[in-house]
Amino acid sequence: MTNKTWLITGTSSGFGKALATLLAKKGTVNLVATARNIEKLHYLDEFNHGQIQKLTLDVTNQHEIQAVVEKTNTIFGKIDILVNNAGIGRTLSITDTTMADYDLVMDTNVRSAFAFTKQTVPTMVKQHDGQIIMVSSVTGVVGHADETAYTCSKFALRGLGQALDKELLDKGIRTCVFCPHAGATEFEVGFGRTKEGVAKSGFLTPEDVGQALLSVCTQTKNSRIVELRLASNNVKY
Repeated sequence: MTNKTWLITGTSSGFGKALATLLAKKGTVNLVATARNIEKLHYLDEFNHGQIQKLTLDVTNQHEIQAVVEKTNTIFGKIDILVNNAGIGRTLSITDTTMADYDLVMDTNVRSAFAFTKQTVPTMVKQHDGQIIMVSSVTGVVGHADETAYTCSKFALRGLGQALDKELLDKGIRTCVFCPHAGATEFEVGFGRTKEGVAKSGFLTPEDVGQALLSVCTQTKNSRIVELRLASNNVKY
């Protein structure tokens, strides 16, 4: 893990924040943390000794994605690990889901991951080494009612990850699809969830997820985690 360069999307809260905090505390890696509102990344300041870059990013903007990848390569000279974590959800029936809702979810969850991967792969190919992680969901394994657009996006991420595993492995690049169960985060709060309900849920903590994502990147050279499903011991699914 020493001197590896991580690029993580969606680090202002939840799973992305937990992973970024875990890496920052280690202090042995280069970290590029992105968020739409960079003010929400102040939690990284206490750990920063020059190896952390906080970048503003709207993941639905292809030009901003390209700029972040280029800046990462300029500053650190490489990208070893890409975590496509940014995502949103909407708890709505199919009849209440507008096409604007659908487009927003798909652009944020899927199009951004495709664009980031497309921009990052050439660097990894030159290195003949790299790890890509698609943060999907259990909803990408089993569809959920009233989450039709979100379900579409998470199934699409699994398909993208599976295709990349076949396309990129012989180029030294490993791809993992991460499918966690529900997390005790701000995700979908105000869009079908409440803070009180999440607090009592027993869902996965951000720290649970951060440790699991770290494990994906600490495999031996002879092995890879193609798909990882994570569930809380406190909830029966």
